Amino acid sequence: MRGVSAAAFGALSFRKRSIPVQKSEFSYGAHRKEWLDRLLPEDPTLKPQEAVLYIHGGGWIAGNKRYYPADLQFLCNVGYAVFNLGYPLAPEHPHPLLLQSILKAVAWIKQHHPKISRVHMMGDSAGANLAAMYGVLYSNPELLPCVGSDFLPDDLLCPASVVSIYGLLERETLLGDDPAQVKPVVRLFLQSYGGPEVLQPGPIAPENAITPMDLAWKNHPPCFLGGGDIDFLCGSSDFYAQELESRGIPVERKIYPQAQHGFLNMRHEQTPVLKQDVLQFLAAY
Repeated sequence: MRGVSAAAFGALSFRKRSIPVQKSEFSYGAHRKEWLDRLLPEDPTLKPQEAVLYIHGGGWIAGNKRYYPADLQFLCNVGYAVFNLGYPLAPEHPHPLLLQSILKAVAWIKQHHPKISRVHMMGDSAGANLAAMYGVLYSNPELLPCVGSDFLPDDLLCPASVVSIYGLLERETLLGDDPAQVKPVVRLFLQSYGGPEVLQPGPIAPENAITPMDLAWKNHPPCFLGGGDIDFLCGSSDFYAQELESRGIPVERKIYPQAQHGFLNMRHEQTPVLKQDVLQFLAAY
């Protein structure tokens, strides 16, 4: 089995003192927000695991990587090297500029860490959207030009899996039958990032595609879809899970009772359960 050893996984307890990590910050691009943290476990007895690239949420218009190191330490505690990504935000940097930053970051990791051959793509909310989009773009390289990318698969890292934590993975469940009735906050996020075109239901041009379901893809990495049952994006993950299953893509869908949007960063009773489930999924891939 790839990933976390059975002994390390069985010994994990989120109530114990966290293992210290080595934190370093690097610039991966010219923009002032194109920086990432590299989080490495300090415990020399831990078996090294594969890399995780984590992308923060915030509806594409907010959020910051600096809020996440403590929440991501559960990955370092069992040996994962974690790259905690910062990126420019909409509306100043609308689609596809955010995806171009993600591609630059992955290319930077490959160039500066040649021993890393695969990466688990992980994120929450809009970050999960970007993680899934990377998985689709890499797995279907004919789609890379849709986001104005000059990168080729050889420039990038193969996504070992995609972990979506209450991700925005398709538009239809948010738009509903009447786009005029879209919730104001949802309208703000969608239009700030994708422009007015994405507020119309139905197919959109590939260059305007802001969710995986807006693209015509055939291949997809194994996927974990986690979220709360009272999350307004719950339906998006349900829809995507059904789509992946229908195409024969390995997918695990987990729903956490009485958990709202953002519970990864909260002291919620389901947060340690989510973290355990994520580690178990990563161990399988």
